[in-house]
Amino acid sequence: MENEITICPTCHQPILPTYYFCPNCGKEIQEKPEPVSIANQIGIYALSIFLPPLGLWPGIKYARKKYPQARYVGIAAIILTIISTIVSLWYIFAVFQTYLNQVSGLLN
Repeated sequence: MENEITICPTCHQPILPTYYFCPNCGKEIQEKPEPVSIANQIGIYALSIFLPPLGLWPGIKYARKKYPQARYVGIAAIILTIISTIVSLWYIFAVFQTYLNQVSGLLN
């Protein structure tokens, strides 16, 4: 069953079902699985935590994949990005409020 021959929908040449691209015409037959190694995960999660808005891009990219492991990585990256954004905004507003209180104290 693994060596079952299929036909390319574009050039109608026989191909193996394990091919991602047709060797004859180069047409994409099926989506190539995105690598989700530990190093990739650490990079995506670090991007999501330390540069929150930029973490959405790989998060959405991986969440749209049909492979479960890639989807979990994408969803985790989106959640980490949202949490990091909220914490960053809260911290910015706290620092700004402290600054306003100090300026107000100097003016009075």
